[in-house]
Amino acid sequence: MTGRYKSVVNKSAFYAAIAVAVLCAATGSALRRASAEDAVEALKQKGTITSGVANEAPWMVVGADGSLTGVGPDVDREALAATGISSFAAQVMDYGAMIPALQARRVDIISSGALFIKPARCEQVIYSEPVVCNSEGFMMKAALKGKIQSYKDVADANLRIGVCGGCSEQRFATEAGVAAQNMVIIPDGVSAVKMLQDGRIDLFGLPDGSLEALQGQNPDPQLAVVFPVKGTPIGCGGAAFNKEDVALRDLYNQGLAKIVANGRYAQIMAKYGLSSHVPLRQGQTTAALCSASQ
Repeated sequence: MTGRYKSVVNKSAFYAAIAVAVLCAATGSALRRASAEDAVEALKQKGTITSGVANEAPWMVVGADGSLTGVGPDVDREALAATGISSFAAQVMDYGAMIPALQARRVDIISSGALFIKPARCEQVIYSEPVVCNSEGFMMKAALKGKIQSYKDVADANLRIGVCGGCSEQRFATEAGVAAQNMVIIPDGVSAVKMLQDGRIDLFGLPDGSLEALQGQNPDPQLAVVFPVKGTPIGCGGAAFNKEDVALRDLYNQGLAKIVANGRYAQIMAKYGLSSHVPLRQGQTTAALCSASQ
């Protein structure tokens, strides 16, 4: 009798504990939803979202009058507008300054045209889902075309290569054994072309779309563009956010999904001659890119 009584009490306590746990979980979930909704509403009320950008066509283009276009800003603006955020501003900065600016909250977002999604960066910021994907390429002296197809070729030939500081190209060169004294930091693509024409470097590395745009702006028969670079992966960039700004990142992802679904994303890519890049992002996820070995 006593044993049965204890059993009943124990069962009652067990079911009561389950009920409390379910109630707490539901309450916690409701609070999280309310918190996220409040954060989103605060973002919409804020008025202006400020983006960190560089000046590298076709990804980000800052006009002489201060106007901002390019694949990244256009996608960012449209994705945010699709969720109710219509005021968008930008600050031009070097690539190396972007993550520190985001962490210090001098900007709210780093443009999707700026930073590849890499594991080391995923420890410092949070990313949207992939926005633009591309392959790696070289712009070189035309005489080198056909001879240099990889970063190892660059190392073996003891060539001087331009790379942007902290970018994937610098890592590819380092891993392939390019000597430190043969790596020249380039501030932007336009400067790199001039350095190449002046003989200060033999070639430089950038994503394929950047090189195609530079070639279109500088139709120099003495220069050639080669891609993809052997031994380099497909890279994808996304909009980057402060690690605490999960609500803004989620809002951006909602807007991105909307403009992909309604065809506006494809129109933006076509506007910059990048229709062939649209399929590259299919199947790519930020989770996979953040955990990749490359």
